[in-house]
Order: sequence, then structure tokens, then C-alpha cells
Amino acid sequence: MQKTTKYTYIPNNYSELLSELKTQAFNWEINFSSRTENKTIGHISHYSINDTPASNCLILIPGLASNTRTEPLMKVIEYWALANQYDIYCIDTFLGDFLPETSQELAEKHTFAEYINLIDTGLEVIEKDVRAKKYNYSCVIGHSAGATGTFEIYNKRIQENKKLRFSASIMFAPYITQHFSEYIQRFYKHFSFGDKISEQEFKKSAITLISPHEPQINNQYQKISILPTFYDDVGAVKFCPELMDKYGIPITLVAGGRDKKSPPDQMYQKYSILRKGQNGHLWKYVVFKDSRHSFIEQHKDCGAILRLIQSQKQRAQKERK
Repeated sequence: MQKTTKYTYIPNNYSELLSELKTQAFNWEINFSSRTENKTIGHISHYSINDTPASNCLILIPGLASNTRTEPLMKVIEYWALANQYDIYCIDTFLGDFLPETSQELAEKHTFAEYINLIDTGLEVIEKDVRAKKYNYSCVIGHSAGATGTFEIYNKRIQENKKLRFSASIMFAPYITQHFSEYIQRFYKHFSFGDKISEQEFKKSAITLISPHEPQINNQYQKISILPTFYDDVGAVKFCPELMDKYGIPITLVAGGRDKKSPPDQMYQKYSILRKGQNGHLWKYVVFKDSRHSFIEQHKDCGAILRLIQSQKQRAQKERK
């Protein structure tokens, strides 16, 4: 058994224990709509282990084809947070709403711009609640496209001369290059259409995302529908160090050493640029050498991930002094 402190030990049956904790800690859940013509739906769930607000909270934003109910990385963090008297807010979007069939209509609504708009709206709702509850510490934790989308929202806040209302952020494997979007589109063109389709038609055709974490129903995986251009939009996100230098809160970039979607060497290049900024001391870069993109293959990394979350709180408190 891996040696950990009582604050970071995660039992093998944490998923079962988490269900019990979340039942006890459930506070409220709301469905909310984006502010666009598409009007896609998102979900915010809030859990508080005490009748009164805790001193600390985490805001969780999962990645593509995932939600906080099933993604192992998010579930590990949820278990640790509730066991250590943290409140949690979970933002789930249409990318976590699984259906039995592929839908062309939904694929055309499920754009990356719409995804960002939905997270933006959800964060505004949570920001107000965080201010009302007067938490000493609040940390946004994003994964994959969830982290990428959060950076886009942070940049928008800075452009609007708004302060970030959270104490810190930890971003696991944000998408930062175009090479993966090109690779995954070639895969879907071959897998879904056998390459027997023009590039123009392929870009307009719905493809299916399947989450390995979502339980099967009637021996069938549930699906999320998007257009291939979703990946074009993710890959086109610009790296904006001049805006990111103005965040004013500690941010940790977390890479998986075996991640092919957001390679650690390329993430380190971005980090090196950020470290040279006026607020470069607020940026930190961490690699889990055995982890892939989802950070779920190795239970032994859980303790280290959670110690990282704990240390981020200490960094934020130090900055406030």
C-alpha cells in the first residue's frame, strides 16, 4: 500500500464511499441555459458536508465526453474534498449528457463556442454563491477541454477588466496544440465513414463521442454528438501570455508524462513563456510521468494529485498575505 498522509489517502472503494458522502452532502442542483440562440443546457451541483458553509471550496469542470458523476479524476477529487470538509461545485455541460443515438441536430448545436459560453454562465452563477458564502479559499479545477475553455473565459474576464473571483486554479492537460485535433479527425473519418466521404461532407457530418466511464445501458454505450469542426475550434484556441500574466492568482499546469493529446514537452514550452512574465511566480508546472491524458490509469498517483491540490491552497494563502 502506498504511504500517504491521512489527508490524501484514497481507499480502493472510494467510489462507493463517495456516493454515500454525496448523498449526505447534497445541497442543491440547478439546470441553467447558455446565453445564445442555441440555448444548450448545463448543470451545477453543490455539495456541502456541513449545514453551514465550509472555509474552502473546489469548482470542478470535466473534459470532453465526461461529467463529474463518472470521470475518475473528478470523483477522486470529490471524495478527498468532502472527506476533508471542502464544499464542491460541479459544472457539467452537454458534453456529459449521454444519449442512445447520434443526433445531427444536437451535433450542430454542440459547438466549442457554445461549450465555453455554458461554462462561462455556470462560473458566473458559482462566483456569486462563492462571494455570498465568503469562502477563505476557492479553487477551479479543470481537465482537458474543460481546462482549455476555462482559460478562454479567464482571458475574456481580463479583456473586460474584471478580476478573477477565485483564489487559484489547477488545470489538468489543457489542449494547447493543433496536432491532436488533426489526428482525431483523421481517426473519426476512417472509423465512422471508412474514408468514403469528402472532407467537406465529413466536416458537416455528426460524429459520436463515447465515454469509457459512462455505464452501458442495454449493453450499449451512450453517446454525445458533435461535428468534427469542434476539434478545429479547440485546436484554434490562441495562447495569450499577455492576458494570462494578468490573472493574479496561482495557476498550476499539470501534464501527464505519457499524454499524447497534450504533450508535456509542449506544455512546458508554454509554461516557460508564462514564467517570464511579470507575474511568472504565480505559475507552476507539474508532470506525472506515468499518467496519460485522463490521469486514471494509476491509483498510486491519487495521493500526489491531492497533495498538489493541498499545496495550491498554501500558495494562494501566501499570496494573500
